[in-house]
Amino acid sequence: MKLPLTVVALGEDLDRALSALPAAAGVGQILGPEGRNLLIGRASNLRRWAASHLGAGRTPAGRRPRTNLRPVATAVAHAVTASAFGQRLVYERLMAGHVPRSARRDLKPPAFLHLDPNERFPRVTVRGLERGPAGSFGPFPGRKAAERARDALHKLFPLRPCDYAFEPSPDLPLGLGCLYAQVRTCAAPCLSRVSEEAYRALATRAGSLLGGAAGREEADWLPPWVAAVAGSRGLVVARGRTGLELYPVSEGSVLESACVVGPEADLAASVARLSWETTDVTSDDWAWLCAWLHDPRGSGTYVVVSEVADRAGLTAAVERALAPFRAR
Repeated sequence: MKLPLTVVALGEDLDRALSALPAAAGVGQILGPEGRNLLIGRASNLRRWAASHLGAGRTPAGRRPRTNLRPVATAVAHAVTASAFGQRLVYERLMAGHVPRSARRDLKPPAFLHLDPNERFPRVTVRGLERGPAGSFGPFPGRKAAERARDALHKLFPLRPCDYAFEPSPDLPLGLGCLYAQVRTCAAPCLSRVSEEAYRALATRAGSLLGGAAGREEADWLPPWVAAVAGSRGLVVARGRTGLELYPVSEGSVLESACVVGPEADLAASVARLSWETTDVTSDDWAWLCAWLHDPRGSGTYVVVSEVADRAGLTAAVERALAPFRAR
């Protein structure tokens, strides 16, 4: 992504440089000698944000003053954004060029549920995407959230929670001593209580639910954006000052170059212009995208496009997703 940054040199007259900065929301970066990065931040007012880090801002009573970067700062780069999501996107793209993901304490790796219905006795596990997206569903904001979803899924589909390898037998000691089999929260394929075919059919139904198919009404504990990761297509819908912003998402990568902005009243025309056919897959955005999705202050939503058959259906899905925001 070519970041839309405007650079303002500080020079000797700090007040004049600050007056050149917009008093609007966006992303700011304070630069040092030779253009080295000193600080990156999101701000509701870029001029006030820069002033507070350059020794020209007001410090609220009882708070410690910010570190004054004026002695080493040479310029301020900035980008004005029209929505909270657009601001987060520019911030993450800028941070990616200066701070490695492993050093980001503010980002928590998301977790996913994994289920492969083609296994002989499929089971649901919690893991990341280190072994690839096949059979994975999510994202969830951390392992604990994914484990809660797995436990809720087991109440609907009694899949085995164990990781044992076995040959089914009605008198298998392993199964007879299993608590899950005794209280019948597991279909117990180890004890031949269900055939291999019937058990795999049960797992297929669980996978369909996680993938976003019909039946979500009985799983209100499942966030609406949870879907199969492999080959997934999604759509971030953000309300901004200039209109409705639609960002296509492919397998967790936000395709910002394919973003469509248009008036909310002309939603169908904006949806008709959307495209996921692009090579603009820059990085894995799951970590920050998941954090944005779970932010209760969010001003946007996410639509799983793989659930929609055509553009008219997608327009209707976006309308439904926007309904809670319009009711505010």
